[in-house]
Amino acid sequence: MSMKHFSRLAALGGLIAAASGWSVTPKAQAVGTPLAPPAVYAPGVWQGKGTAVVRVLDRLDAHVEVLTIPAGTTAHYKSLDLTAGRCLERPKTLSPDAAGWLELHDTHPDGATFKGWMLAAEPGLGVFESAVYDVRMVRCEGADVAPMAPPLPTPAAPVLAPSGGDKPASDATRAGSSAPPAGDTPPATPESGGEY
Repeated sequence: MSMKHFSRLAALGGLIAAASGWSVTPKAQAVGTPLAPPAVYAPGVWQGKGTAVVRVLDRLDAHVEVLTIPAGTTAHYKSLDLTAGRCLERPKTLSPDAAGWLELHDTHPDGATFKGWMLAAEPGLGVFESAVYDVRMVRCEGADVAPMAPPLPTPAAPVLAPSGGDKPASDATRAGSSAPPAGDTPPATPESGGEY
């Protein structure tokens, strides 16, 4: 279908809509009460939790154990000592993630050790390099502890300008506008009934 046929069909559709009583509005108008944007924490806000949940895989027998370790205590799994220093999680208004400060020590001779942060959403950032065990941070749970997430701010609803007799600024008065000067006609497009 050529552009000429397309523009004729568009014009015919407009005539049919007008004859049938349909109202065709050129611009959508916002109607209703303006709503405030949702309150969301900043990306750097984390909430302290009292317990770290860690998954341990023993590669020798393919056994998986999920350990719940209260912050400041040490748990034991076979020859592995796991100490959770802190556990932090992102607030519910952000993408889920959990971070645990873990100290891991394999008591075998020449056993691997690890001391640092492990992230649940980014397991490749903190890796316990052991030939026997694979340790992953799963989540934080338990009571809230320091650091505490601050209360969410209450965002204000936007104020809409009245739409009565106000006219929008002309294209020429808008900053950065490339509208043609007065007296020049804009180029015809299929949307305005013309052709390219």
